[in-house]
Amino acid sequence: MVVAALFVGLPNCTPAREAAPAATSAARPAPWPEPPGWRLPDTVRPTRYDASLTVLPTEPRFEGRMRMELDLRAPAHAVWLHAVDLTIRAVTVNGEKAEVTQGKNDLVGIRLPRALPAGAATVVLDYSGPIAANGDRGLIALEEGGHRYAFAAMEPIDARRIFPCFDEPSFKVPWTIRLEVKREDMALSNAPAISEQIAGDHKIVQFAETKPLPPHLLALAVGPFEAVDAGVAGKNRVPIRILVPPGRGAEARFAKESTGPLLNRIEAYLDMPYPYEKLDFVNVPHYGGAMESPGLVTFAQKFLLSRPEEETSVFQRNYASIAAHELGHQWFGNLVTMKWWDDMWLSEAFAPWLADRAVAGWKPEWHLDAENAAQRVSAMLGDDIPGVRRLRQPIDIKDDMAEVWTEAMYSKGTGVLDMFEQGIGRDAFRQGLRRYLATYAHGNATAEQFLQTALHDTPPATVRAFESFLNQPGVPQVDASLRCETGRPPALELSQSGKSDATWQIPVCARYPGKRNEAATSCTLLGARQGELVLDGAESCPVWVDANSDAHGYYRVRYLGNLLTKLLAAPQALTRAEKVALLGDLGAQARSGASSYTEVLAAASKLAGDTAFYVAAATLNLVVQVRDTQLFPEPLRPNYARFVRDTYGARAKQLGFAPRAGESEDDALLRPKLLLIVADYGEDPALRGEAKAMGERWLNGQGNIPPALLQVVLNVAARFGDRSTLDLMRNAARARAANRKERNSILRAMGQFREPDLLRAALATMLTNDFDVRESIEMLRETSKTAATRQVAFDFVKEHFDALVARLPNDGSTFALAAELPEMVGASFCDAAHAADVESFFRGRTTQHAGGTRSLARAVERVKGCAAYRAVQEPNVTAFLSAIKDGSGRKTADGRANRSASSTR
Repeated sequence: MVVAALFVGLPNCTPAREAAPAATSAARPAPWPEPPGWRLPDTVRPTRYDASLTVLPTEPRFEGRMRMELDLRAPAHAVWLHAVDLTIRAVTVNGEKAEVTQGKNDLVGIRLPRALPAGAATVVLDYSGPIAANGDRGLIALEEGGHRYAFAAMEPIDARRIFPCFDEPSFKVPWTIRLEVKREDMALSNAPAISEQIAGDHKIVQFAETKPLPPHLLALAVGPFEAVDAGVAGKNRVPIRILVPPGRGAEARFAKESTGPLLNRIEAYLDMPYPYEKLDFVNVPHYGGAMESPGLVTFAQKFLLSRPEEETSVFQRNYASIAAHELGHQWFGNLVTMKWWDDMWLSEAFAPWLADRAVAGWKPEWHLDAENAAQRVSAMLGDDIPGVRRLRQPIDIKDDMAEVWTEAMYSKGTGVLDMFEQGIGRDAFRQGLRRYLATYAHGNATAEQFLQTALHDTPPATVRAFESFLNQPGVPQVDASLRCETGRPPALELSQSGKSDATWQIPVCARYPGKRNEAATSCTLLGARQGELVLDGAESCPVWVDANSDAHGYYRVRYLGNLLTKLLAAPQALTRAEKVALLGDLGAQARSGASSYTEVLAAASKLAGDTAFYVAAATLNLVVQVRDTQLFPEPLRPNYARFVRDTYGARAKQLGFAPRAGESEDDALLRPKLLLIVADYGEDPALRGEAKAMGERWLNGQGNIPPALLQVVLNVAARFGDRSTLDLMRNAARARAANRKERNSILRAMGQFREPDLLRAALATMLTNDFDVRESIEMLRETSKTAATRQVAFDFVKEHFDALVARLPNDGSTFALAAELPEMVGASFCDAAHAADVESFFRGRTTQHAGGTRSLARAVERVKGCAAYRAVQEPNVTAFLSAIKDGSGRKTADGRANRSASSTR
């Protein structure tokens, strides 16, 4: 019988039923009990799995046998477990044939004619399932270099597409895996292979029993991999390998050299050995990121492999960050697993936080504190949207699962942990984490258990403060004013507010000049609406105060009185991270209507020349928003372009398109971003022409582009290209079938054409078989980023919706690409009419897919929020730009207001 995945709301998805096998007893079976709801009951638990699969990537299906040992805590008429799209041929319970039925919520019921007694039971299922050639969940087939591979993608609830199992994180037990594959293929799983047996053209690979694992952390990979030996690392001298396509071992150079040192640093921080027997990083040709399965981490090719001569600083940073993130998961998420998905933050907040500690110690020159501040600014913008989810969010239905893996989960979670680490103290916080991991090793934990163990030695107020950020959404704003009175130490008078009536208990730390003019830090817990922070390290009234010391806090600061003026007058006193956070705070206040965007542009102008990449990039982001959110009328575009050129043009031309030997890391990182914005937003004809010429030569197979500039050059070439440029790009993308990185760069650039007919022709490529739609859809993501192209993209999706969705992976999983379309093409509009249009079109279309309802709600709220923001700030920006004069001193547009002196160049 076919046991199919039934996602509520999908039409024509009724599973076929076969006659049940004849019962071995004459007893009349009891009626089928009502299946459980979204969560399985705890009355039946697996204690061990033994699974055998035949996986041939060239075939459309795999064969499987699952033997599971169960513990029934009470007599039961039926056992319910998860299975999706699996054809179950036979089932036995304790050796007797059993009956199978389909339930709701991806459940399958198994029963004997009589009740099963309490105690141990053994269930064996023979079944088969699909190997998806156009999917990204379950067992998927991918092609690379003429070879076929199969990979398992099981997080969060897709192990049920490969194994009949209890597919919830609390069911964490040992697994034994056996794979039958072609003789020439390599078989990989979580545990080390302990034997291989030849069976004709096939071989059977037996793996050692795993440590206790929940189903979603199982991993499988089959194909003709080349294994790159990356040595051993850690206290247990764990062997590390990088598994790559044949002949591409050299592209794993950076992974080979850096993975071991990163693992060593995490072990040292936690004072706890890596908890598994081996560590394989396996290349997945088409994949979004990475998955932390114990012993076998799957890795997107773009993050794992690079030709040594094409390695850029960005590639190295991305690899180190992602690799350390997945290594952090080996303890947070794998060794200790959340009991239920509402505590996914125990995994996804801690992994990047721990990765930062490893990478920052390994590469301090990368200044991760500033990068983290930039990520926190971005997370806070998302945390402002009405209806946003909180860190610990109830997961009650399948649609909720798509809400777990958000930027807030990662960046907000990291920011909250960073804030409390600073408040508690680094050593005390680290000791608490070690206690938590040791207490729940190879088991499950909840938020309450984490707080009880990790924060055991802290005051009760600290636990309550942590819970205030864990259990409510949004970002607190702290208003700060400086009080200096004779006979009393200076102090900051503080008050907190937010978009709701919620009150946070905020660890506020301020940095300021102290004794002998050395920086001092003072902290307090702001638990009420008002409070104060005594600056007891100051000898006199400080000339500046930063109320978010080193940008560790997950809160915004609004400086009252002349505090902001003093801060901007002393930029050399602020750290990189503090400058990034300050600029983010100013941008947020303008979005809320609390200040004019002219103040934002003045601050951006003042810090635009900062030599630190993340500071300069933060100013660029604020300047770019002006055009992307259409804060000025079209006749003022020349004025805006001149402002961009005046502010950034000289530096862009100084950096140029050719990297220089010995240049700083900051210059190398800033070059692509600066060149793109000055060429496009600044409308610089010389930079446009140079980029377009470089791009077209490269597309014709003539000349080289520095690897760090490839995407920028191709984007500019497309934005100002013509029909011949589009033809060049299409032909070049087809010709680079063997170079995924270059092909994907071209496809993303094809979403940058500005002439509507050319852009429509580029987007039509998604409806052809020229490229995998999972790659070509990237051009659709690009179109929504620019006001000039987002309407064309939205109209294209409306016109071709059914044809496009038919090509997208559509397996009912929690990460349906179709569900993302409202945010992909609708969320960047900035007017009420489009909010209604996006809502009207996608309602009933994308909302049929898992996560689609909330994706649409987020898109509509973003558009409405932007429209309100635009209504407030457009007059301010219009006046600002109207006052800009051309090179002769004449105004380039009429205007009644002048810019402030601090922003005039």
